[in-house]
Amino acid sequence: MNWYAFYPSGTLLFKGAEPMDMGEDHHASQIFPPPAQTIAGALRTAVLVQNGISFENYYQNNAPPEIFLAIGEAGKQEPFQVIGPLFRIDEQLFVPAPFSWFIDKAERKMNRVRVFRVQPTKSHLIKGEDQTLFWVREGRGEMLSLGGSWLKLEDLTSTAEDIEIFGPDHFYVTEPRTGIALNQNRSVREGHLYTFTHVRLKHAVTLAFGLSADLPLSDKGFLKLGAEQRFGRYEKIREPLFPENKSRHFCSLNLVKGSEKANQTLIATGRIQYIGGWDLKKGFHKPMQGFFPAGSVFSENIHSNFVQI
Repeated sequence: MNWYAFYPSGTLLFKGAEPMDMGEDHHASQIFPPPAQTIAGALRTAVLVQNGISFENYYQNNAPPEIFLAIGEAGKQEPFQVIGPLFRIDEQLFVPAPFSWFIDKAERKMNRVRVFRVQPTKSHLIKGEDQTLFWVREGRGEMLSLGGSWLKLEDLTSTAEDIEIFGPDHFYVTEPRTGIALNQNRSVREGHLYTFTHVRLKHAVTLAFGLSADLPLSDKGFLKLGAEQRFGRYEKIREPLFPENKSRHFCSLNLVKGSEKANQTLIATGRIQYIGGWDLKKGFHKPMQGFFPAGSVFSENIHSNFVQI
């Protein structure tokens, strides 16, 4: 497994799936950290650029065979997997907290909390923030899922009762940006503004991701990531050591596409997210798909972005 750190040059923008129709809505949500498929797309582009292959030749299947072997054909699924991205401070990795872990509601504003690691079964499926889960509470008072929070990597398999939890604001701040809208000919659309939410990583925070394949990439370089041609530099880093566990539960480190197998093995999750994206070859939006959020828990290891907890 090859691992890389990404250092943005400024803010990043990963727009949500909401349509922005004139006269209806002029504000778009943001998705952060970005989906693994966004990282994969940026890496495929970097491979083409670093190897001097034009997009036109790639789209026309006119490239060396080793390029297609590494990144796949245009418009088709990439033949490699991306792990993460995760937050990284110095060499410390932070991972999404499992939705099957709970804390007492009274401790939600504390940095170090007592965690109740629930071992649910398929007959006791945890979905969302259902406050009627008396079997989770067991007389402990009102409980809240840790889903949406972040933990140090080693705490995923820690047996300690008290662990540190981190909210998104530990890693980044959001910045609303309002600007003009454009017509197809790039002229200003009169009387129409839009607002996007940009993300700026805090000092010393980077994104880290792993690759299941050895791509024809330099150990250091630049990536264009997300909307508005945002970019930054990347560099290869030491592969982190993921803790081992004998549990039968698996936590997702990134979004998991909804599928029959995912639905059958799902144990705990939060609000479903819908993502489309942009197909460069077709020059059109990709179809919308539903994804389970990072931190969802499954009973089987059906995805490369899973870690045993």
